[in-house]
Order: sequence, then C-alpha cells, then structure tokens
Amino acid sequence: MAFEGKAQVAEKPAEFEARQTGRRCFVILPYAAPSTPDGPVIDFDAVFHEIIQPVAEDLDLDCIRSDRVSRSGLIHREMVENIIDSDVVIADISLGSPDIFFELGIRQAARRAGTVVMCHSGTGEDFNITGVRALDYELPPEGAPARAQILADCRALLRTHIKNSLDNRATDSIVHSLIPGINIRLPDRPLPERRYHIYKLGLAGMTGPKAARQIEIVTGDIADVDDIDVWVNPENSRMELARLHDSSISATIRYLGSRRDRHGFVRDDAITRLLRNKVGQNHRTGIEPATTMLTSAGALARNNKVKLLVHVAAHQGEPGRGYQLIGAYRKCVTNALAAVDAHNTGIGAKMNAKSTLRSVLIPLFGTRSAGESPHERVQGLIHAAHQYLLHSADTKIERVAFLAWTQVDLELCQAALHRLGLKPAGAPRGPGKA
Repeated sequence: MAFEGKAQVAEKPAEFEARQTGRRCFVILPYAAPSTPDGPVIDFDAVFHEIIQPVAEDLDLDCIRSDRVSRSGLIHREMVENIIDSDVVIADISLGSPDIFFELGIRQAARRAGTVVMCHSGTGEDFNITGVRALDYELPPEGAPARAQILADCRALLRTHIKNSLDNRATDSIVHSLIPGINIRLPDRPLPERRYHIYKLGLAGMTGPKAARQIEIVTGDIADVDDIDVWVNPENSRMELARLHDSSISATIRYLGSRRDRHGFVRDDAITRLLRNKVGQNHRTGIEPATTMLTSAGALARNNKVKLLVHVAAHQGEPGRGYQLIGAYRKCVTNALAAVDAHNTGIGAKMNAKSTLRSVLIPLFGTRSAGESPHERVQGLIHAAHQYLLHSADTKIERVAFLAWTQVDLELCQAALHRLGLKPAGAPRGPGKA
C-alpha cells in the first residue's frame, strides 16, 4: 500500500533525489505481492528502473517514486502535493491496491491532463476503470529470450504516452471530462529571494542581435526588482487600477509608483492620475481588449529604476461577474512588447541611445482565473514572448522576464520553457551578477 510504512524511512535515498529540471514525474507504485498459483511476483523495482525511470530521464523529468517520498511528520502531505502538482503522474494498478486507486482518484480530480495509468500484462482485466485506458507492459524474467526488445518496446510506448500528455495536454481525467473548469491548486508558497533563471534564445551558430535575446524567470517580490526598464501592468479594459491595498500587480504598481509621506500614506496617486489622463473620454466606455497605454513610472523610476509602464487591457468586466481574463490574453504580451518597440523608435529614443528600453518584466497574469489550466496559461504567455523575440528582426528588446512569485509559478515557467526547447544558461544568479 502506497502510504503504509513510510514514516519509518529516515531520508530519501540519493538515487531518488530530484534533478530539478523544472518538470516532475511522480510514480505511484504498489509494494510487491507474494507469488500466487496464477503468476509470479511483479518486481516493481525493475518496473521503475528498467521501464519508467529511463523514459523520464530521456524526457528530462525529475522522477520521484511514491514509496520513496519521506519527510518526517509530513508524509501524507508531501504525497498529496506531488500527486496534485507534478506535470506527469504514472500510476501502476497491476495489484489493484486500494491506496493506488485512492491516489489515482486524487489526481483525476486535481488535474485535467498528465496522468498515465499502466498495468502488467494480464492484470488489467481484473481492475478495469471505465473510461481510463491502462497501458499494458511486460517484464520478462532475467535471461528470457527477447527480454531486451520487449523492454525497449514498453519504454517506447510509455515515452509516446508521456510526451503526448506533456505536449498536447489533452484531457485524460474522467472528472474533468464530466465537470469542465474544475480547478484545484496548492496554496502558494512565496519565494523570498530574488533570483534570475536565464534562457538564451540564440541557437548554435547564431550571430547578430538575436543571439543576445533571452527569456528570464525572476523570482521573489516585484517590489525588489530594480534592474528592468519596463514593467507590464495587466489592467482591465477600463484602465481602472486596483485598490491600493489589494493583493494584485495593479495595486502594487499603483502603490509603488505613488508619492508617499514618511508614514507610508499616499499623498500623490501618480499612476492613477497619469493613466486617467491617457484614457480621457474613453473612461466611460473603456478600450478594446489587449490594447496598450503607456505612462511614466512615477516613484518607481527612482526606487526601482523603471523607465516606462505599459498598461494592457487583459481583463474585461461583465455585470454581476466582475472582471474576467480576455480570451486573446496572449495578444497582451505581443502588444505590450510591440508598444515598447514603438516607443524605442520614437524621436527621443533615436537621438539618445541610452534611453533605449531593452528589458521588460511581465507578471504571470490569468493563471488563477477560470478556464484553461495554469500550465496552459503560462505556456501561452511565454510562447507569445518567445515568438515575438524570435521573429521581430528589428526589436531592441533583449530581455523579457516573467515574474514568478511562488514556487508553483517558477515550476510552471520552467516547464513552459522546457516545452519550447529552451534550457537554462547555467545556475540561477542573484541580483547584480552578470
């Protein structure tokens, strides 16, 4: 049973430590059962080492076994966290263990996609789950004829299933098929330290401006960021900034951009004032979704070295429902970057090369809204930035940074960048380090 006996394990063996690639594969395996007249015992260590682990490593996944999870006093909690939050979960139902089905049920409720069910050949008929396809595998005994080829075929089939799950994100959950839009998330754990995870766009042999372009993940509090020229504010279509003490990017930008007295009270709500002047008569009707407006940065210019704010209409209001993320949210990224380039081609920027804006900070907006999963939303945002940097020959933008405030945000970004074929350029660095 998957939970049974784990409290006695003191620490996780080194061979099962995650390699921290940014994407996790959590493997739910049963404990071995005694041989019966109907067949021999299944060696689940061999299933893991000879079938699952090689495939996971080939796909650059951090592979964690359920029966190796151990954190004193928090065994069940860590188990459930891994079930909910891993990019892929592989569940082996060969023995029909109640705990395996219990954990599989948690996954089916929590995640719309990314679950692979497998079972040893000849056992699936006893534990059939209506609507869930179980991937059959064989594990011939040592020395059996064609053993190597059979295992290679099993690995190839498993690899196809996992890769399709990661790339296509097609729904494989019965729960989400029947109840679309259900959303279960782990509590956010803020990352206290500002670190930069850098991904270079330049391909091998590439020269010129494109070779210098990169996408970054910056962790921690946005208030600590002080080395990025432009901040993007995902605003609503009426360009009405959030209340000063709301827990949103809009509210944070409004507060940090204001002039405050020594007690911290706002004396000049500068960003609100500047944005209202820009909106003008459109304040009553609002502006088109994904439209951008530019303002100066108020106090952010002095305290965070921000040179420009790009406000983009990423949310649209509906009576009785509040503001909802627009369907074309990816255009918000494209339009914001295009607005920065348009500013860079202005007369003032042309006359003064030092005023050229080369870095842009984009929050992970929309990841907590209903509809698509957080994985798909982050993938959409980062893909839009990647395509813009890759195909805009004349852009002066060299750095596009996505703000990851929590550990979940960081892992979502890492997974999205991995799916784009980008790898980190070395270890994460701290502020002020080249």
